[in-house]
Amino acid sequence: MHDTSDDSLRAAHTDGGQRGRRPRPAVIAAATALLAATGVAGCSGPALTPAPGGSVSSPAASAAVHSSAAVPVPLSWSAARAPLPADTSGVSGQYTSLVDVSCPDVGSCVAVGSDKASAAGGDVYQGLIDTLSHGTWTPTSVPDVSSDTSKGFATLNGVSCPAPGTCAAVGFFDSAPGVLTPVIERLSGGHWEPVKPPLPDDAVTTESATLTDVMCPATGTCVATGWYSTQGGVHDVYVDALADGTWTAASVPLPGDAAPESVSTAGASTILAGVACPGVGTCVTMGQYRDDSGQIEPFIDTLSGGTWTAASAPLPGDRAATGQIAALWAIACPAPGACIAAGHYMVHGGQPRFLTEKQSGGTWTAAAIPLPADAAADQKWSQDGATAIAGLACESVGACVATADYVDHANEILPLIETLSGGTWTAVQAPLPADAVPGTGAANAPILQLATCPAVGHCLTVGSYPAADGTVESLIETAAPR
Repeated sequence: MHDTSDDSLRAAHTDGGQRGRRPRPAVIAAATALLAATGVAGCSGPALTPAPGGSVSSPAASAAVHSSAAVPVPLSWSAARAPLPADTSGVSGQYTSLVDVSCPDVGSCVAVGSDKASAAGGDVYQGLIDTLSHGTWTPTSVPDVSSDTSKGFATLNGVSCPAPGTCAAVGFFDSAPGVLTPVIERLSGGHWEPVKPPLPDDAVTTESATLTDVMCPATGTCVATGWYSTQGGVHDVYVDALADGTWTAASVPLPGDAAPESVSTAGASTILAGVACPGVGTCVTMGQYRDDSGQIEPFIDTLSGGTWTAASAPLPGDRAATGQIAALWAIACPAPGACIAAGHYMVHGGQPRFLTEKQSGGTWTAAAIPLPADAAADQKWSQDGATAIAGLACESVGACVATADYVDHANEILPLIETLSGGTWTAVQAPLPADAVPGTGAANAPILQLATCPAVGHCLTVGSYPAADGTVESLIETAAPR
């Protein structure tokens, strides 16, 4: 199932097969042939249009999807290459990506991902942490999360910081070729320390498992999402929960029409991608699964009263009746019972479109966000799998910032920022660093992953981009009031 070539890792955010796309663990698709997204903080922002000098600000029109009473806060976005640890200097074929970010306060953030570093015995892929404090990003390598390039890949997929200096991060590494091992890292007292993640009782420890996201609604309380291999020989989904200083594992349900997927099946589709917890004991997680007709469908699991309940997510009326490949990769819950999830689905003819799901009164309602005016008629899903919402941050269900990628008329994959305000989603291209180079195809594409907004008018998103020196570099996009 593994392809550990540099090209496959750089193309990791795509998958042309039936398992769909997870922009954030984009990384996971290449490393594991499986995809895995988001814990986000609240955010509001206005419509955005390009401004001189590589930043973006102020509005243009899109299409009404949700209503909102939120007052727009004009934002200006800027892009920068993220710093790397010293052990990455001079590494051939450098690949690095940030895939999640958490900001407990304005100016206090932690971003996580992966990079390629030099080590005794050969290069390794390892966990990467970038920390923002006093206006400066400081990189830290995480050797506890590492795999030599002959085995496969390693990354931190998710991070949640309920307070400055207190964080949990999750991910995986290849402990052997083709075998993934989940990891948890804990920040306390200024130091990152590994914690052994538990697995459900029916897990096969010699087969793959991974953690995809984590959310900590309060210090000492966290929920992490993942998938694992059961003794019955199938992929299943599970959560690790932290309470009273102890992590415990439990499998969570899938919709009733889910078809069991064998561990040996290439391109498995049973994935929990992300989680949001608006309060302790109240969480929503989501992802994708294969139904009993062979289609890939989005689903949502809700935790209430100590019990997880699964439901298929609805799709818009123009959904494809056959050959469906749909998934939810991002979720934000500004209040209990008020959530938005986002991802992608296929319309008639097999073309991908941006998907949102809004929760209200216990019911989820699906809607599409239109593509930008310069989007290609053919979004080339089978080739690039690039058209999906990856990150989402919401102050309310009517005031959100979303990150995505799409294919333009020149067949380039471009990063996009969508802003919901006053019932209207507005799209603009995201700025890129000066050394970014354009390209076609997934291996040459900039990618935006998760978003977070620690205060109204202050947002961040992270990702990666191809640089002029032939490397793939980490990307940080920052928004501040204009």
